[in-house]
Amino acid sequence: MLLNKLRTPEFWSNHQSILSKCLSPVAELINYISNIKHNSITSKQVSVPVIGIDSAIISGAGKTPVIDLVCEMLKQYNYNPHILTSSHSGYVDNVLQVDPNLHSYLQVGDESLLSARVVPTWVGKNRIKASNAAISAGADVLVIDDWLKNNYLIKDYRVLVIDSEQMFGNECLFPAGPLMHKIDASIRSSDSVIIIGNYNELLENNIKEIKENIQIFRAKMETVDKVPVENNRIIAFCGLGYPNKFKNTLQECGYKILDFLKFSDHHPYTITEIKRLINIAKNNGATLITTTKDYVKIPEIFKKEIKIIQIKLKLENNDFCDCLINKIKSGL
Repeated sequence: MLLNKLRTPEFWSNHQSILSKCLSPVAELINYISNIKHNSITSKQVSVPVIGIDSAIISGAGKTPVIDLVCEMLKQYNYNPHILTSSHSGYVDNVLQVDPNLHSYLQVGDESLLSARVVPTWVGKNRIKASNAAISAGADVLVIDDWLKNNYLIKDYRVLVIDSEQMFGNECLFPAGPLMHKIDASIRSSDSVIIIGNYNELLENNIKEIKENIQIFRAKMETVDKVPVENNRIIAFCGLGYPNKFKNTLQECGYKILDFLKFSDHHPYTITEIKRLINIAKNNGATLITTTKDYVKIPEIFKKEIKIIQIKLKLENNDFCDCLINKIKSGL
């Protein structure tokens, strides 16, 4: 829960940070304890294919859009994928299927609410129980969002998501940096990598040096539709792991950003905060804009005052889809 409330520190992108160097011993200890726990678990094989989507960093790489895209692909080929996820910013620990009409983000987390609008989504710490529940409900493919951390299920196909701009920050482990897993180990454990953003030759070469035969696919985030805004003036806000990605999208849309307010990842907005944001926009003759992830956490009475930018992930070509479907059809 603590990780999900963090605002990304500036020193996480600074390779020369003194604070980062001071925290490195703590980071190594945390990683050592985490590895002991991870390796003590015996992974279980379930009766349907399990696809793992994860990133090496805490948040902001674009993992959730990849999960949604994978599920949409599977649905196009008449599969019935279900997502397994922890509640992250929610407080529910028991296994349950997320119902956007019944549950709130406080219960199941903001990302779970969004995913549940795409495909059936299950939250719960016990992945074995969650997988059994999903399979009993008709799932013929399981998609999990944190395969690097969670070792309870055997993953049949493992995808690592990397943002080409953010990459791995200062390449230090938490709390010295944004890494939850060491870079080399993450890449070696993966079957493929999806790089989101502009082409980064150095990054791709470095990945190939670590694992020569790994498959690399490219994708970009695109806006579904540009929201019409009076005078093109906006006040934007978000609570994301890597907020600059949203800011860059707004700039690409040509908006005049008068102010850009950053909150911690998965930030639960209070009525006072939303009222303040609305007043800032009104006082500046601007439109208030946020992300779909933040919009689900806004009290219903204020939603009409706020516009959302809908963003989707678009792959460079169909190679990833072909690879994924062929893997499943061949029995993985």
